[in-house]
Amino acid sequence: MIMGIPDNWKVSLFAKHVQQIPLELLAEKLLASGVSNLDLTVRPGGYVNPQNVEAELPPACELLSAKGIGVNMITTAITDPDSAETAKILKTAAACGIKYYKLGYFIYKGFGTLKQQRLDLKETFKRLAGINAKYGIHGGYHNHSDNFFGASLWDLMEVIEGTSNETIGVYFDPAHAVIEGGGMGWEMAMDIAAERITMLAVKDFFRLDNKLGYAGTRRSSVKFCPLEDGEVPWDKVIIYLKQINFSGPVSFHSEYQTAHAFADLSAEGVLYQTAKDLKYFTTMMDEKPQKG
Repeated sequence: MIMGIPDNWKVSLFAKHVQQIPLELLAEKLLASGVSNLDLTVRPGGYVNPQNVEAELPPACELLSAKGIGVNMITTAITDPDSAETAKILKTAAACGIKYYKLGYFIYKGFGTLKQQRLDLKETFKRLAGINAKYGIHGGYHNHSDNFFGASLWDLMEVIEGTSNETIGVYFDPAHAVIEGGGMGWEMAMDIAAERITMLAVKDFFRLDNKLGYAGTRRSSVKFCPLEDGEVPWDKVIIYLKQINFSGPVSFHSEYQTAHAFADLSAEGVLYQTAKDLKYFTTMMDEKPQKG
């Protein structure tokens, strides 16, 4: 248990930005950072090659467990319920005791296509829910900003309607929700998705009055930054999560590399900043929301 954070909020670190560190050494460094779970990448370029998942995932989980680190979720590129690789990943993960995974992304196809894409994806999510039920695992779809389907949570809620919370849920990312819905749009999005929020992504950002960062519109963009310096109203987000009795993985994304971040940190730097973010997040657990 991390002081101040409920036991059923299973805090982990998203492995993407620390993959330069061998797993055995990473386990030791995670514990020193106050994190006891890893959001393990099981996708092309990740710690585990999805083509070799049966051979690579079980020993990775065993190695981490021996060091005191759990794998409470995996991040995948799964989008096709009919793929043999999808079945292999989910069957192997379930056998390792992993209960949650992040789905891959669907890309918005451009103006005039969204209504049909909604219809097509409704069937896709229904079939994904079926395979998740078969293996006893839960898939969360991440609301990523910019040209990703689900940037508008209304669209995502439409396509997962009719599936169960046990099989499919919203992997809620408050930062991406605020990027797309600053002001109160993010809150309305969280409101509409509340009953389906089963996983949480933790990151933050600030806005730039130029096009040197990520996404944006005509003249602006954003950069990802430490939680303490960003725009996400974490006090409100956490209060609402408590209000809806949230339970599930809480993955710190720690996106502190590349030009999209406030700084391009080493893997060691990412771990250091994650420890600071976790401390800030913990202080927010007892904060009262600010007015306005």
